[in-house]
Amino acid sequence: MIAILGGTFDPVHNGHLQIATRIFHNLEFSEMHFMPCAVPVHRREPRASIPHRCEMIELAISSHPGFLLNRLEVERDGPSYSIDSLRAMKQKHDDPIVLLLGSDTFNGFVNWKDPDEVLRLARLLICLRPGVVPDTGLFADQWVDSLGAFASKPDGAIFSIEVGANQCSSTEIRRQIASGNYNPDCIHTDVASYIKQHNLYGNTVD
Repeated sequence: MIAILGGTFDPVHNGHLQIATRIFHNLEFSEMHFMPCAVPVHRREPRASIPHRCEMIELAISSHPGFLLNRLEVERDGPSYSIDSLRAMKQKHDDPIVLLLGSDTFNGFVNWKDPDEVLRLARLLICLRPGVVPDTGLFADQWVDSLGAFASKPDGAIFSIEVGANQCSSTEIRRQIASGNYNPDCIHTDVASYIKQHNLYGNTVD
């Protein structure tokens, strides 16, 4: 199976790596794709440019075999819709594709572009977040109750998994950097050096 972890990665942080690492080993994925979006549909425009965000991902995942930077969305014009990415992925890969979503993101999944087709092309693995309960009433007949069932079911299966709490967020990291300090536990050392070298986020206040 191939996993896709999408987002703005503005910047990529150790919370992303923690989730990806735990899931990668628990389900024995062949590849974990970090897929930065170019033009977010449901959130504000990223502060860092596409080249900067891609380079930070490359630095963060360089020591993780099986972790890859996927440039599909940043190389495509227009808004970054997941359905377009999944269609392109299916043309290149025969392996099952698993889309990783936070529980808060999943609760808005019905508002995505072509959610029914997303479930025809991929399985959804819902990463549980503290204080946010996924709505199992959404696509109720697609939910499975074990990792084994999730791995063996065809595309369209949905399963939730505990990934552990973490205190890292890209928004908070940007705020900390703007104030002249940041939590080193949340940023890969090479990413932190890159941010400093290119003076990223120095003037951001959100």
